[in-house]
Amino acid sequence: MSMVQLHSLDLQDLQNPLHPSTFEEYRDYRILVLRLPEQIGKTSKIHSYGFILADSSVYYYDRNVNDLIHFAAGLDDLYRFLDEKIDMLMDDIEIVQDKIVALEENLYRKFSSRFMERWHEMKKELSHSERIILKAADILERFITKSKFSEHFPINEFNDLHEHLERTLRSNVSANDQLDNLYSYYNLRSNDRMNRSIYTLTVISVIFLPLNLVVGFFGMNTGGLPFENHVMGTFYAFVTMILFAAFLTTAVLWKIRKE
Repeated sequence: MSMVQLHSLDLQDLQNPLHPSTFEEYRDYRILVLRLPEQIGKTSKIHSYGFILADSSVYYYDRNVNDLIHFAAGLDDLYRFLDEKIDMLMDDIEIVQDKIVALEENLYRKFSSRFMERWHEMKKELSHSERIILKAADILERFITKSKFSEHFPINEFNDLHEHLERTLRSNVSANDQLDNLYSYYNLRSNDRMNRSIYTLTVISVIFLPLNLVVGFFGMNTGGLPFENHVMGTFYAFVTMILFAAFLTTAVLWKIRKE
């Protein structure tokens, strides 16, 4: 059990597995909480890691045992702990980037309606992780700024941590931009397919609407219609409509090729 006497509200913050990243300074101790995503692109999880810094001692709040665990090597152990978590986060982002490349190749090879389902899942997770990493990077920078003048503070190691976190953030933003570009291309393909469908329907309408006019003309219940008293009148009317349709089809196809 730690000898550090925590305020009840600070203890609640440490016990909260989803507490936002924060850094607070008090008279007897400082509290650092870094909230980081894990397994991005799979079953995404968010964890908050809480630390207490009192004089030269550093403690990690372990929720499994509901107690503060003393880091024997102090800030060096804190660095190694965070370095491991951030390296895992960098690996997760690389895996997501590989998935986006695969999604892009599939989209170029075969236009599928399942694209949007997969796109939405990755976009949601990357947008969420981007906000969390941005906050964590700001808090880590604040912690370094407040601690760099302290004796024995490993400034180079923690600057390296912050650089890795910033690099992870840039990779996350880049992956988000890749998804935006894919979405634009998908919309372009979708609009093109829709335009082609509308164009086809328009061509069909151009051909058959005049035929409807011809059918309506011959369907009038009046005298003096062409072929009215001819034995082959129905046949001649049918042939006339077929020729008319062929003429319109030829004219439309010629217009399409000309354009």
